[in-house]
Amino acid sequence: MRRLSIVLALASLAGAAPTLLADSIPYPNAGTPTSPMTLVATATGDVTGYFVGQSAGDDSVIRMVDVTSGIDSAYFFPNHSTAPGTSQDFGAVNEGDILVFELYDINANQTFSTDASANIDGVNHGYATAFAGGLLGSNLFPAGTYLGMEDTSWFDYDYNDNQFLFTNVGIAPTPEPGSLLLLGTGILGVAGTLRRKMFAR
Repeated sequence: MRRLSIVLALASLAGAAPTLLADSIPYPNAGTPTSPMTLVATATGDVTGYFVGQSAGDDSVIRMVDVTSGIDSAYFFPNHSTAPGTSQDFGAVNEGDILVFELYDINANQTFSTDASANIDGVNHGYATAFAGGLLGSNLFPAGTYLGMEDTSWFDYDYNDNQFLFTNVGIAPTPEPGSLLLLGTGILGVAGTLRRKMFAR
C-alpha cells in the first residue's frame, strides 16, 4: 500500500498521468501484447462488474483478486452464457487496494492474469482503458474502467475473449522513466541540501 502511494505521488509530480487513459475500445493493436498496468480501487466500497461481451472459442470465467487484502472473488461472467449488460458485485475493497483480474480458460484449464508475471508467456492478458459511460454494443453502461481479457498465449492478443466494465476500479498512472529520473535527481538534491543544513548547526 505504501509503495503504491509513493508510485502514485511520484507519477502525479512527474506529470505523467493520463496518457494510459486515451486508448480506444476495442483494443486497437491486435496481435501485440498490451503494456503492463496496475489496477487499483478508486474508493472504499464494492466493485461492480458489467458483462460487455465476448469473441472466443473457449469457455471462460472471470474473478477479481484483491492483492492488498488477499481476498479473491468468486468466478463470474461465463463468456458464452452471460447476457451483455449483466451486473455482478465482485466484493468490497479499500481505496488504493491493488487489484488483479484473472480469466480462467475452462477448455484449456489455464488461468491468465492482468499481472504479467503470473502468466506463462510473461505478458499482460488484460487490456484496460477508461470509459466515460454510454453505449457499448447495444447496451448502456456507466462510467468506469473497461477491461478486455485474452485467453491464449500466442500471436492472437486481441483482448476480446471476455469483456467487461468495472466501477470503482482505476488504472494507476505509469511514470515515464525520464520523468522519474528527473524527479529522483531533484529529491536527492533536496535531501543533500537538508543534510548540509542539519550538520551546519
